[in-house]
Amino acid sequence: MSIRSDVLHGSAACVASGFFGNTAGGERVFLHTLANGGITVRCLDFGGAVHSIEIPDRSGRAENVVLGFDGLKDYEHDRSWCGVLCGPVAGRVAGASVPLGEKVLSLEANEGTTCLHSGSAGFSKSVWKGMTFCDGRIAGVRFSLSTLPGEWGFPGVLSVKAVYTLDGGGRLSLEWEAWSSEDTLFAPTFHGYFNLGGPVSVSVEDHRLLLRAGRYMPLDGHSLPRLPEPVGGTPFDFRSPRAPLPAEKFDHPFLPDEGRGADVPCAVLDHLPSGRRMELFTDQPAVVFYGGRSLSPDQVFSGGRQGRPGLALALEPQWYPNAAALPGLPLPVLRKGERYTARSEWRFSLLPE
Repeated sequence: MSIRSDVLHGSAACVASGFFGNTAGGERVFLHTLANGGITVRCLDFGGAVHSIEIPDRSGRAENVVLGFDGLKDYEHDRSWCGVLCGPVAGRVAGASVPLGEKVLSLEANEGTTCLHSGSAGFSKSVWKGMTFCDGRIAGVRFSLSTLPGEWGFPGVLSVKAVYTLDGGGRLSLEWEAWSSEDTLFAPTFHGYFNLGGPVSVSVEDHRLLLRAGRYMPLDGHSLPRLPEPVGGTPFDFRSPRAPLPAEKFDHPFLPDEGRGADVPCAVLDHLPSGRRMELFTDQPAVVFYGGRSLSPDQVFSGGRQGRPGLALALEPQWYPNAAALPGLPLPVLRKGERYTARSEWRFSLLPE
C-alpha cells in the first residue's frame, strides 16, 4: 500500500525546554519539546516520559495521539505506566526473584508475588536529566540516569542513557545505552499508550493492528508469560490487520518474525478515519501488545480525557519477559563494563485517501 507523507514534511527541526513542576520530593522537572517535519513530541524528565505526540491527519490537523497527564502529580501517582520508560527490567518476573550467577536477586513484589516493571519505583518514577539537541535536521532529547548501588534490587551502579530523536520524515526513535559497575540484569522498554484517532476518540475499536509475529507467549493464571507457541488458529494471530479488541484479552509478548528485512515493520497500527498510520521497528526479540484493560474512569488524562479500558493500546519492545522462569530463554545479563544498546523506531505517515 502506498503511503502519503507530504503532510509530514516542510517544517525545520527545533527544540525547546520549559519548567513543568516540582515532584513531591522537591525535584524540578522540565518539559522538552521536539518539533520537526510537522510533528511535535513533548517529553518529561519524570520517567523519561513521552508526554504527547502531535501528528497531522489527512486534512493537516495536528492532534495528540498518546495518553499523558496535565500535571506532574498525576504522573507520580499513576499505576498504568503511562508514557514512561520502564526498567531496569520491564515486564513480569515470577516470584519477584531472579538467579544471577551465584546470587539470587530479590525484587519488589508489586503485583501479588510478581515483580512488574522493576517494582513501584524504577525508571518510571525517577527524575532523569534531559538535554535537548538540534542540528537543523534532527531534533532530540538525551535523558541520563545513574542508580545507587543495588537500587531496586539490581546489583551495581547503572549508568543509563535514553535518547529520543525526531527527524523530518515522521520518524521518532528511542536509542538506549547502559553500563554497569557489576554484572546485573537490564531489559527496559517504553510504555506509551497510542490512540491514533486523537483526543476525541474514546476507543481503539476503529483501529487496525498488524503484528508480523508467528509466535507469542501465552500467559498463566497470574499473567506470567510462558514459553512461546504458534499464533496460528488462536485469537492472537494478527498477521492480517484487524481490530485490537477486546482490550481485556491482550497483555501478551509477541515475537517478531526474523528475517523480515530492516525496512519491514514488526507492527503496523492504522486509523482509517483520520488517515494516520504508525509503524514500529525494533531490534528487540519481543513486543508486548497491551490492550489497556487497566485504564479506568477514575483516570483523567490530558485535556480532561476520561480513562476506560481500550481507550488506547501499548506496543512495548523489550526482551523476553519472565525469561528467568522459562527454560531455554536467555537472561538479559549486562556484564560489568560491557555496553548495552537497543533501538526502536516509530514511523508516522498518512494512508492514501
